[in-house]
Amino acid sequence: MHARVPQVSDYMTSDPMTLSPEDNLMQALETMRLRGVRRLPVTVGGTLVGLVTEGDLKRAEPSMLTESEEGFNRVMEGTPISRIMIQNPVTVTAETPLVDAAETLYNTKYGALPVVSGDRVVGILTDNDLVHALVDLLRGDPPGNQA
Repeated sequence: MHARVPQVSDYMTSDPMTLSPEDNLMQALETMRLRGVRRLPVTVGGTLVGLVTEGDLKRAEPSMLTESEEGFNRVMEGTPISRIMIQNPVTVTAETPLVDAAETLYNTKYGALPVVSGDRVVGILTDNDLVHALVDLLRGDPPGNQA
């Protein structure tokens, strides 16, 4: 008898919070802080069009050393996500073997992969999700155990 091969669906975050390309950088920053996440898929009507990361936001935000708070807020509120988002991000499906998704993250040095069904976002798999999978593996727990 063979053990079932863990899939992305065993560890992904289902129905992640998303942004639209028109949302501004401040909205993305606030959403990430409130939700405690570092990456958000960008969608139009549920269809994946991009991915925005905490690192993208940090690189795009003006320095508080050279900008006043008003100037900082003006840039952050006046810049749409579409200006900085990763377009056509690498994706996986819920049925993708977890080892293949992990290999993709390792080889690309990305921190997350949007999970799609067709072109619709159904989840996100992050490096933290893979650490969870590793803990399960090392404990001998079945895939997706919520210990």
